[in-house]
Amino acid sequence: MSKTIKSLLFAGLLAFAMPLSACSGTQKSSQSDTTEEKTVKYTVKENDTYWAPDDPTEYIAKTYDDVSASLGKSDEDQAKAVMTAFLADFFTLSNKDSDGDIGGLDYIPSASNEDFAEYAKYYYYNNYAQIKAKDGRSALPQVVNVTLSNVTPAKITYMDNEYDGYTMNAAIEYADSPEASNFKTSAKCSIIKVQDVHYVSKADVTGTKEAGEPKDVYRVIAVE
Repeated sequence: MSKTIKSLLFAGLLAFAMPLSACSGTQKSSQSDTTEEKTVKYTVKENDTYWAPDDPTEYIAKTYDDVSASLGKSDEDQAKAVMTAFLADFFTLSNKDSDGDIGGLDYIPSASNEDFAEYAKYYYYNNYAQIKAKDGRSALPQVVNVTLSNVTPAKITYMDNEYDGYTMNAAIEYADSPEASNFKTSAKCSIIKVQDVHYVSKADVTGTKEAGEPKDVYRVIAVE
């Protein structure tokens, strides 16, 4: 595994991947599982600096709107907004369609995006099908609040280059779930300001979704 990917590994994710059969929870019928649907649709205030989230929950939509609002504010405000939006989207599975539907990828450096998505699929999103089959979609993790603290300017190294950025602590809260004791609730995070392009998956490139020109953006480097 490359140095780049090691720098992006989420140290706390493996704790989530523990056998879920040992957790408490009531088994739902297969009929209930198949009839659960995502019915509420939330809209966001799109910007041309960060991709809007797909099928956001109410909280994910709010965090993205906060990112849009932060673009006219200070670097620290934007860094905090991006980190919050990433944590909300990445750690929420309730709005995802499969274990390959990874949230928050546009907030990861494009040079590390595909490798990070592969890691996330096998070491966090691999729980998607198991939780859904055992307890239904309503048991999937859904972030409802992120609180950041100890936000500190820092020089951060990524791919042998040093960037201006911030380190911070995060407290993550979830909607009620029988699997809640396994969810990651705290993290130490690092984020950098870098010239980068939008993330565009090779699987869904369209004429309306292109990488575009590099811009000064914030990218998440570590959550551990």
